[in-house]
Amino acid sequence: MIRVCSACSNVDLEKLRDVVFEEDLEIGCIGECGQHDDKVFGYIDDLLVIKDNHEEFIEAVRAYTMQ
Repeated sequence: MIRVCSACSNVDLEKLRDVVFEEDLEIGCIGECGQHDDKVFGYIDDLLVIKDNHEEFIEAVRAYTMQ
């Protein structure tokens, strides 16, 4: 399960939807607002993943989904 916040995760949701099935994606508050400014972040299963840019986050998601 991939969980991101549309308000603060700084994730391009359309690009994320290109690599994650909709049933494996949860968009909503993840309780991290204001804690990771200028980073791209979200939960992959129960692990908070914080990356410097969107491409790095998408690569982490891809690596997870290919397991």
